[in-house]
Amino acid sequence: MDSRTFYRFLTTAAWGLPALVMLTAYVAIVVYTGNLWPWFEFVHESGDRTLLDTVFYFQHAARELPLDLVLGLAIGGSALWAFPKTGYARRNRQALLAGGLMIVIGIIVAGTLKTGGVVLLWDNLLQMYTRPGEEQQFGSHWHYHFISRLMLMLVSFGLAGLVVLKLRGRQGAGGKTGQSVFIGTLVVYFIISVIFGLSFEPFLDPVFLGHQVREAFTHVLVSVPLAWWVCLLLLGDDGQVSEQRTVSVVLPLVVGSVGVLLGLYLLIGALSASAATMGQTDSLSLLIWPHFFEHSFSYLLVPLAAGLTYDLLHA
Repeated sequence: MDSRTFYRFLTTAAWGLPALVMLTAYVAIVVYTGNLWPWFEFVHESGDRTLLDTVFYFQHAARELPLDLVLGLAIGGSALWAFPKTGYARRNRQALLAGGLMIVIGIIVAGTLKTGGVVLLWDNLLQMYTRPGEEQQFGSHWHYHFISRLMLMLVSFGLAGLVVLKLRGRQGAGGKTGQSVFIGTLVVYFIISVIFGLSFEPFLDPVFLGHQVREAFTHVLVSVPLAWWVCLLLLGDDGQVSEQRTVSVVLPLVVGSVGVLLGLYLLIGALSASAATMGQTDSLSLLIWPHFFEHSFSYLLVPLAAGLTYDLLHA
């Protein structure tokens, strides 16, 4: 498979997989509710939100906002590592990406303010919430995602390594700027994690393990591929990139392997602790399928942040 064919395969897979997953999730909800138009059926695991309410779950999107932006930066850096490209800056395109990102953030903020005012917005941005009925605690929501979000970032960089390995073989290398962006994002992630407080809960608590497995499952199948798709579209030219590659493929492959190990840790830990039995519902269908719709804003934020990162820095 030559580079152009591989590029087209990646581009198709990056939008095709999320589309298939979302269609499957919708069909599963239709089967569960017995309604071909289930938007007004109560399907959220908490039992008090319809499918439409789940899509427009503004306060949830507000507390996911910093996590989504960090993931977008990491994916943008990963794509920049795999596909460094020189050329002129397309200011109009960058303005469109930045504008789209600001609009989505504005909708999330406005929706949260309308739902519960400044206090609700502030509490969610400060990561005070995990799930309904739980005591509010500063940084608790960040703990709820600590391993899974780190895993997603590491796996994305590992994917960049696999792409270059496929295109250039073992002697292949990636762009130095992309590596710097990715490492910088990790540093920011750990600084924020320290600010929100470090905890053993993400590693040991069955509820936290189970939630992180579901988060990883959702974003690996939808958010991460969509973000890569946007970056690939911005690359254009059938995947033709600059020859100025300076960084060995070894680092992203090692980093990606660590990400996979973290994912396995979450999966094994959740299964061994029977984490699924500690969800807000006894229905496995309601635990899994509506969750894809709960992250609708993530499917906009992460790709826009990744695309803007890629397009601003690759030129």
